[in-house]
Amino acid sequence: MYFSFQNNNYIQASRAILLGLLGLTILSSCHVVSDQGPTGMNTIQKAQAKGEISTDNYEIIDISQDNIQHYNKIQFKKSGTIPTAQSSKMYSDAIRPYDKLALLVIDTAEQGAFANSKGPVTFGPLEVPTSGKITIPYAGEFKVIGKTINDIQREISEKYSTVFNTAQVSLSRVTRQPLRASVIGLANRPGQHPIERKGVTLSELIALSGGTTEEPYLCDYLIHRNNKTYTLNNDQITKRKILAQDGDLIEIKRSEAHSITIMGSVNKPGNHKFPKSHCHLSDLLGESNGISLTRADATGVFIFRKAGSRTHLYRFNLQKPEGMIQASKFNIHGNDIIYVTEAPLSKWGRVIRGILPFGQLQSAASAASFGN
Repeated sequence: MYFSFQNNNYIQASRAILLGLLGLTILSSCHVVSDQGPTGMNTIQKAQAKGEISTDNYEIIDISQDNIQHYNKIQFKKSGTIPTAQSSKMYSDAIRPYDKLALLVIDTAEQGAFANSKGPVTFGPLEVPTSGKITIPYAGEFKVIGKTINDIQREISEKYSTVFNTAQVSLSRVTRQPLRASVIGLANRPGQHPIERKGVTLSELIALSGGTTEEPYLCDYLIHRNNKTYTLNNDQITKRKILAQDGDLIEIKRSEAHSITIMGSVNKPGNHKFPKSHCHLSDLLGESNGISLTRADATGVFIFRKAGSRTHLYRFNLQKPEGMIQASKFNIHGNDIIYVTEAPLSKWGRVIRGILPFGQLQSAASAASFGN
């Protein structure tokens, strides 16, 4: 079952329109099929120097054995703040509001104040108010919230012993309101779950919901707690023992950090999910069923990636063995665009000018989707 806010359909439609326009831009820029493609960096740099290709918004980087270590960065995982749990909202054997207590009094003396041929004298059930104070007949008022049954029983016994030295008391909890937390979104069985013991974690609640409908690493986890929202990644959920508390709402959403767009001369262009937690260029080309043997120029495989106010275009030459090795090592980041060209250099400038504005709009749309 998939949970979404009402405006998700609008966002998804907007992204589809942007991608469609981007596809039309590329098709119109690459209507002449050529075996040339973007050639050596010297040629591109000369075209840039002449002003034939604007470099205000992007930088072309030819990946080689000499510079791959410098540019091959693992994507930084956003680690949200770990929410802290309030002890009053966590499971505990201690008394909490709305617990119902019962007190049994047995008098061992035949003439004792609580002697009763029918058995023990019972007081209750006594519901614990939010003030935390209950009144026991002949003993007075007791503050009980946060205390254990044994602690309260001992206090009542001590009070009774000063007046009824033959009376024995037994305190028990009759009922209590369960603590509950809910899981919604990309869960196999979304719903509400009781917190019935100490130490229940958020990851256990997700497991009780049947796990995620997507691969766990593809998900973000929004924890709505105490009027605040915390966004956690899968590593934080699974590797950190984050205790659940009453009223938690766990919303599971698709992470924007694990999807990319593949375009150009590939057999299966479009948006693709990461096939595993950490992917390289060769993995994602495989997801697109490889480059087209009839249309692609293997010397011009590009990765578009935002780098501050500019866009880096990493170029790979897959006709060379070392290029294939570099592709198998180069880390892909979420929201990258992979483009396999077939256009000659004269067309490539228009491809870049067409891709960049829509790429920026796509990032804006992705950011809007992620924020919602």
